[in-house]
Amino acid sequence: MHRTRNAEQDLKRSLRLVRPLLRIVGAWPRPSASPVSSKVLDRSIIFLSYFVQLLVLVPSFLYVFVKEKNSRRQMKLLMPHINGLCQLCKYSILLHRMHEFLTTLDEIRDDWLNATEENRLIFRTNAKIGHKVVLIVAMTLYSGGLCYRTILPLSKGKIVLPDNTTIRLLPCPSYFVFFDEQTTPYYEIIFTLQVLGGFLTYTILCGTLGIFAFFSLHMCSLLDILVNKMLELTSQSDTSEIAVQNKIVKIIEYQTKIKRFLAKIEQITPYLCFIEIVNQTGMACILGYCIIMEWEESNATAIIIYLLIQITSISITFTTCYVGQLLIDASNNVRRTATTLNWYRFPTRKARYLVLMIIMSNRPTKLTAGKVVEVSLATFTDIMKASMGYLNVLRGVV
Repeated sequence: MHRTRNAEQDLKRSLRLVRPLLRIVGAWPRPSASPVSSKVLDRSIIFLSYFVQLLVLVPSFLYVFVKEKNSRRQMKLLMPHINGLCQLCKYSILLHRMHEFLTTLDEIRDDWLNATEENRLIFRTNAKIGHKVVLIVAMTLYSGGLCYRTILPLSKGKIVLPDNTTIRLLPCPSYFVFFDEQTTPYYEIIFTLQVLGGFLTYTILCGTLGIFAFFSLHMCSLLDILVNKMLELTSQSDTSEIAVQNKIVKIIEYQTKIKRFLAKIEQITPYLCFIEIVNQTGMACILGYCIIMEWEESNATAIIIYLLIQITSISITFTTCYVGQLLIDASNNVRRTATTLNWYRFPTRKARYLVLMIIMSNRPTKLTAGKVVEVSLATFTDIMKASMGYLNVLRGVV
């Protein structure tokens, strides 16, 4: 009982950042036996999240494509809305895959509860890595994003047009067909809703990144435990046929379990990764363009805020690819361990059983973005190259 309670507490600590983020937007799965009031609350939060984000996105896109005629300003204004639309798509995917999300979390919980103290230490160590990287991204994202939606429009003050009309800037310039957004109290309400919409967008981004990191690093932990099992196979003193056979059977079963777990998380993470990689590639390109525009206008405040958002965008891409690289490294470690076992210590008949284990270990364990590209540091360098290339094209065209 004491061991189970400790495992539950360790698991809660590893999710102490991701769980609140996803609960804010109603995207944390609840068991089927949950009270009706909890389910109603989640449905209400989901409805409000969609309502606020669409209330920000639709008028903003109308303003960009209907009212704004300057192509340079159009590119500048599109930046937050593309990000918001991508996060809304990720949010919808996560809600659609809620059942798979819940079953994956249940399996992870079983792994933690049934793990030995040594294996639980491996789980905790890898979970701490995910917690730290998500915390860093969240701090930079919320600071940069909320500065963009509050400090940047307020720092520019009111603009007086030649016809003596006063314009108060919104975080995201919008076009409302049925009323004037400049009049009170519409301006104050829209300003608040746009800041809230930005907060929801950043929460979805941090939450989905956190759950991707948590799943991937749990997979790394399983692979590390598998390596330990392989090393125990060759280091055990009892090399009789029955002892070796039992060990090999347990290793094969554990490898099969890992493959099943990988198949489960591949129902969720590839789509989230693909949308995020495409989003951050475009974001890095447009943000670079915005920095150049603000540099030409000598707007120091805007340059600092855009640089902060650019750093956040790059750190999100790097974090996603870094976590994927950790999984690839753990998979390579399994392959290397399987092919360098001291097989000659086993009875001849049982040594042949290692062939199946080696074949299974040689199959790489990795996550992909939309089953198009693998999530790795090599992909990160390709993303940065592509962003800079698109930026040069953008400067030449717009």
